Amino acid sequence: MENNKLLAGEKYFQEVRTATFRKEEYTYIHTGIIDVDGEMWTTTEMDEANIFQVYNQYRIKHGIPFPDEIAGIREHYGLSAAKMAQILGFGINQYRMYEDGEVPSVSNARTIIAAREKDVFMSFVEASKSEMSEQEYLRIRKKVEAADGDYKSIMQPSEYTGFRSLSADKVANVVRLIISTIGSTFVTKMNKLLFYADFLHYKNHGYGITGITYKALPFGPVPKHWGTLYTSLPGIDMEEYVYPSGQSGIKLEATENTDNKLNESELSTIEKVCALFSDMSAGEISQTSHLEKGWIDNKDNRSAISYQDAFSLNYN
Repeated sequence: MENNKLLAGEKYFQEVRTATFRKEEYTYIHTGIIDVDGEMWTTTEMDEANIFQVYNQYRIKHGIPFPDEIAGIREHYGLSAAKMAQILGFGINQYRMYEDGEVPSVSNARTIIAAREKDVFMSFVEASKSEMSEQEYLRIRKKVEAADGDYKSIMQPSEYTGFRSLSADKVANVVRLIISTIGSTFVTKMNKLLFYADFLHYKNHGYGITGITYKALPFGPVPKHWGTLYTSLPGIDMEEYVYPSGQSGIKLEATENTDNKLNESELSTIEKVCALFSDMSAGEISQTSHLEKGWIDNKDNRSAISYQDAFSLNYN
């Protein structure tokens, strides 16, 4: 993660701006730094957060898949990004670039959407048969035939998921990293740590980490259907802990390692959250979360919190 530490006389600023992308205008919350002389500038990290807000709106408006889904379709068929690009008729590195965040054209996006259906994707394979050796064609056909039906995403990305698809594996990675950093953690505190990890990453990069939707409940932001979520995590156990007073709580323990699915910026964000809140008790971090605009504005109706409220967080 890029170092955004302020120098003497510098301060962060935010303002609503308009940007043009593919001849369309979108408003977004522009984040930058202003120095003592009034000069305004941004870091590479801030530029990413600013432009991804625009990209997110464009994708929603035109029904263009998000990077998670683009990667998920490829993984569903067990193929490389280069091979997907060849089969779909894209440039050799194009599919990988789409997975990394480049926004597809509307026509390419529709091709990717069509590839969700196994029979349609098989027709793409057949159409590109002449570009492959017989052995390669048979290998790819076998992989596609082995895929479990059509590709189906768990949840449509939106401002309430941080424009990410919900991933139990990534949630497990985050929970495991938190536990390995600060020790076994009660669910009440983990709920807030996940919230801050997701929302800080959105604030600094323009998208969340896990795809979790958070609701503003009495004790602070809580993942939607948190009980089902935690019990579905690979390598994570929930254990009831009974205090001498007779009160009890649910503690999360990491039981095994799984493949890391977090990138550098996600890992850095989680490390920052652990450093900020590791010494707080569950009660203290709950009270801290009650100062956040996203919780205050939604607590009365116990509503889902928009990730756009990340720009009002009390932490950078």
